[in-house]
Amino acid sequence: MKQDELDDLIVALKPAAVAELADDAYARRPDAARVRASAGASTVNRGVVPARRPVRRLAIAAGVTAVAAAAAALVVGLPSDGPGPGPGPGPGARHDETIDTRAFLLASAKTAAEQPAARGACWYKRTRMWQDIMPFKPGPGVPTPLGKPQRFQARTASSAEDWACTGGGTGMRFRSHGPLDIKVTFPTKKDEAAWKAAGSPPLDVNGGTTASKPLTVTYGKRSHLVNPTIGSHEIEWKTIAKLPATESALESHLRKLWRQDRRGGANGYTAPADFGQYVFVSAWDLFMAPTTPGTRAALYRILARTPSVRVTGQVKDRLGRPGVAITAQGTSVRLVVDRTSAQLLDFEDQYAALPGKPAGSEYLAFESQGWVNKIGAAPAR
Repeated sequence: MKQDELDDLIVALKPAAVAELADDAYARRPDAARVRASAGASTVNRGVVPARRPVRRLAIAAGVTAVAAAAAALVVGLPSDGPGPGPGPGPGARHDETIDTRAFLLASAKTAAEQPAARGACWYKRTRMWQDIMPFKPGPGVPTPLGKPQRFQARTASSAEDWACTGGGTGMRFRSHGPLDIKVTFPTKKDEAAWKAAGSPPLDVNGGTTASKPLTVTYGKRSHLVNPTIGSHEIEWKTIAKLPATESALESHLRKLWRQDRRGGANGYTAPADFGQYVFVSAWDLFMAPTTPGTRAALYRILARTPSVRVTGQVKDRLGRPGVAITAQGTSVRLVVDRTSAQLLDFEDQYAALPGKPAGSEYLAFESQGWVNKIGAAPAR
């Protein structure tokens, strides 16, 4: 099936109720404007994450199954890394060392600036996403699920690979591959027994279900599925390398976008009054894109001068990698950065419940990224 035909099919099948629920869920995301604008909220398996991020693209590739998965995810619970408080030191945090926020971010800037300005035919990344499948809990404004309500809790994890490649002239080629390395765990034996009693149904993962086979989709347009964003502003893929590479120039550019979003950005998005918060919630997107060493260094330096940004301690992520956790006052986002390479390891977002809507969270681990010489290839790990 051609991409245009697949898109049309998804739009035709999109239930209005699912679209409304998805809009409500995405309204809490730091990248809500892009998620809504890029693919239509209901085409995402709780949207994937970054959907230019692998999640949304895989969900679109999955067609009708993705629509059903989105509806199920919104009914039984949003992707989560488990119940608990908002971003903080978190599991695995160490309290035996105090890390100065400014010193750490400036050191990360120095490390980023010293990295070689590599380039290749395709930008590759592999991302792992966790989702918590929660039991149905009735409440005001919570829709009743179709069929028998779910009575168990489970956590799924899966990976996806993505390529963005420059072609001849102005052409671009993109590819997504997944879900990969699917894993399911249950918090208790009782939950696992309840799942088996329900017939061991397939559970949602990024881009499909636990019964899905890896799917490869290659397409030559709709770059909005992979473009990074700053607030409500989409950064075209071919202009990423042209972002300012000095602290003063990058801050001037970001403040211009912030002022525009303060007046009201795309899809009803309004930027926070704190410029630092605005930069922080977009930072992970820029760190995961093929920005130049100068741009990454400048971004770290801007964060180092932001009063609301702070280091909360050393942590180990769900892949067992050590890193330093960074948060910003007034946001629900936590970033984990490798202390040696200044590479972003994780993006976490834990948001509080709203009236009639459950709390939820999103956990992404960035397993690998880098330039490769052809689509389908992966960097040495």
